[in-house]
Amino acid sequence: MQLDIFEHSRDVVLRNAAIDALRQRDAGACERSLAALAAEYGSDPLLPAVRLLCEKLNSPIPRPIARDAAIALLRETEGAVATAANNVFGKAAQEWLAPLWSDLAAAIAGYRFDSGQETLHAAPLLLLAERWSDAVALIESIASWRRQPAPLAWMIEARSRIAGFDVIWPLLAELAWMAPPRAQALAPRLSLPGLDRLVRGFDAEFEADGTPDDFAWFPAWALIADGSLREGLRLAQDGANTRPEACARIVLGLLSLERQGRHAELVESRRKLREAHPGLFARYMQSR
Repeated sequence: MQLDIFEHSRDVVLRNAAIDALRQRDAGACERSLAALAAEYGSDPLLPAVRLLCEKLNSPIPRPIARDAAIALLRETEGAVATAANNVFGKAAQEWLAPLWSDLAAAIAGYRFDSGQETLHAAPLLLLAERWSDAVALIESIASWRRQPAPLAWMIEARSRIAGFDVIWPLLAELAWMAPPRAQALAPRLSLPGLDRLVRGFDAEFEADGTPDDFAWFPAWALIADGSLREGLRLAQDGANTRPEACARIVLGLLSLERQGRHAELVESRRKLREAHPGLFARYMQSR
C-alpha cells in the first residue's frame, strides 16, 4: 500500500518520535529525537516546547529544596512548562504534568502552611496531580484548616472528587460565608452538575448588590431553591455570624418549622427572614 506523503512526511515522523519519548518519560530517547528534529527541522513550531519538556525530564528536583528555588520552580511549572505541555499533548497535558506536581509536592512536604504564601504548600500540588486522598490527609494535618479559606477550598476540591456534592455542600457553605469570591471561583471548577444548576439559578434570580461578596448569599438561596439541602447545611460549622450566614440559619429553621407545623414560630421566623433580606423572603414565599 502506498503511503500518504503528507501523513508520513519526515518532519511528522521525527516530531512524533520526540513526543512519544516524552510521553514515555524516556529522557535518553527524548534527547536523541529532539536532536534529530532540531538538525533537520530547526524551525518546527513544536521544537521549543519539546525541548523545554525534555529538559524537565533531565532536571530532578533537589531534596531538600530552598524556598526561593521552590517558588521559582513552582512559577516555571505552572507557567512555561504547563503551556509547553498543553502545546504538545493537548487534553492529555494534565496527565503528563502530574508526576512533576507530585515530585514538587514531595520536595516541599515539610513546608508548613503559610496563609501569606499559600501556594507554596504540598496540598494544592497534590490536587494538581489528582492525588485526592493524599491531599485530604495532608490538609487535615493543617491546624484549624476549616477556619482558613485556602485549606478549606483545597479540602472541598479533594473531597468533591472522591465523594461528590453532598459531602462538600456544608464545607462550600462555610467557604461562601468566609470568602465569597473564592467560593464562587471554586464552584465551576468542581464540575458537579447539581452544583452547577444551583449556581446558574442563583446568578439568574438573586438580586445581588454587585459586590465581590454577593456569593455569600448563595447557601441561603440554594436552601430555598432546594429544601433537600437542609440536612447537609446542618453540618456546616458556625462562622462569624455574618448577615448571609444568619439568613441561611433562619431559612434552615423555617424549613424545620414547616415540617413540624408550629405555626406561631413559623410566622415569627418568616418575619425575621423578611427583615434580613426581602428578596430572599420573596423567593421563599413563591412556593409557599
